Amino acid sequence: MKSFLVKSVLAVCITVFCVFYLDIMYEQKSDNPIAEVNAFNFVPETIQLANFGSSHGQYAFDWGALKDRGIKCFNFALPSQSFEYDYALLNMHKDEFAEGSIAFIPISYFSFNSEATSPDDIEAISVRYYRILSPQYNPNYSLYKDIVAIRFPILSAGDKIFDLFKPPVTFPSLSDNRQNIVYAAEVSPDVPVQDENTDAVSTDLSSEVPVSAENLEQIYGAEKVQEFEAKGIARYQRHFEGKSEYFEEDKEQNLKKMIELCQERNITPILITTPFSIYYNKYVSEEFMNEFYSKILGIASEYGVSYYDYSHDERFQMHLEYFGDADHLNEEGAIYFTDMLTNEIPELKAYLETH
Repeated sequence: MKSFLVKSVLAVCITVFCVFYLDIMYEQKSDNPIAEVNAFNFVPETIQLANFGSSHGQYAFDWGALKDRGIKCFNFALPSQSFEYDYALLNMHKDEFAEGSIAFIPISYFSFNSEATSPDDIEAISVRYYRILSPQYNPNYSLYKDIVAIRFPILSAGDKIFDLFKPPVTFPSLSDNRQNIVYAAEVSPDVPVQDENTDAVSTDLSSEVPVSAENLEQIYGAEKVQEFEAKGIARYQRHFEGKSEYFEEDKEQNLKKMIELCQERNITPILITTPFSIYYNKYVSEEFMNEFYSKILGIASEYGVSYYDYSHDERFQMHLEYFGDADHLNEEGAIYFTDMLTNEIPELKAYLETH
């Protein structure tokens, strides 16, 4: 009997060790884009400036220049991130925010509904938050999913178990990702990649020729304009088509909870819509925009907070050199936009004058 117990314990130990070892190997070789959340292992203490939001916030804010000044900044945005997860992240990290700090809360056209609608997209988005949210802050926490999909993902690998025979995956940096922006499970993986030489010519031309909707092909070339056209249509379809309701009550309540938490913690919330190109904006109806603005301005008025709209800003809308695709800024655009905010947003200007 004693010999049997010893053998049983030994067998269990060997099995557990093998699972641990294979899981480590699998995670090193899996191409699951969970690496994008690694930055959340380095959330600074005493955050002074931060932004939340979806990929629009992720790619619109570049805090590099302010970090160089010694300002503690952090970008909490992730692709397809909803107000629900914005709030969860703020709630978890509320003690890391300095007294009187500022939090930008981006509001996109899809923010009051669900950008991701397919089960696969929703599941992929849910899983990543097990890496960055403690269970008590994760609004959709499941112990089973935590163990099977996060702690030991090899247990749910399925056919991907063959990733064990691949070389280790090297994940791109945020800067590299700007060159190839694809979100969730878009039907078409083709993304406009900006050629460095083309960019140089385009920037020079745009400084010589006044930019207008009629001469964009002359400035940027037919191929680039066609790529933006295609991506603009794809994004519009993803964000608007097949949805019965654009303004859902629970999304509005999550935004309000976020504003309330900011105000309770003496964090200044600033509502903002980031710049979009004409190739995304032109498909959005005036009726929708009127309701969109009415909703946001009503919330801003209720809580006494500011809202700044850069969605149709002429300094961006037709200047494709600032965009990675139809609705996301590239690195140059993010630097330009963030610098613009430091000069134009009264709350931010006042804060920086004293810090």
